[in-house]
Amino acid sequence: MTPGVFKRDCVMIGVLMGILFPFLLLGILLGLNWILQSLFGLHFTRHIHYLYLLSMTANLFPLRYYLAKLNYEKTGMGLLLMTIAGVIGYFYAFGVGG
Repeated sequence: MTPGVFKRDCVMIGVLMGILFPFLLLGILLGLNWILQSLFGLHFTRHIHYLYLLSMTANLFPLRYYLAKLNYEKTGMGLLLMTIAGVIGYFYAFGVGG
């Protein structure tokens, strides 16, 4: 029996997950923000682009799982690479002061 796609130690799997998970969390956060805005006239944050930075935290749980539990260093490094690239991209696009 072959292991699943996510049970391999491969940098590309980490990179793909590092891109996918923040976008999924960002979609959820934007949807919840839209519901909160339409029902109560409130927002999660003062600036909507803070949700982009918050969505990078979606990589923390799989990063810990792949590095600590499974000891898949290549997959974990792919996740870490995309997390760092996303945070640097955020500060490049929106500035250090937000």
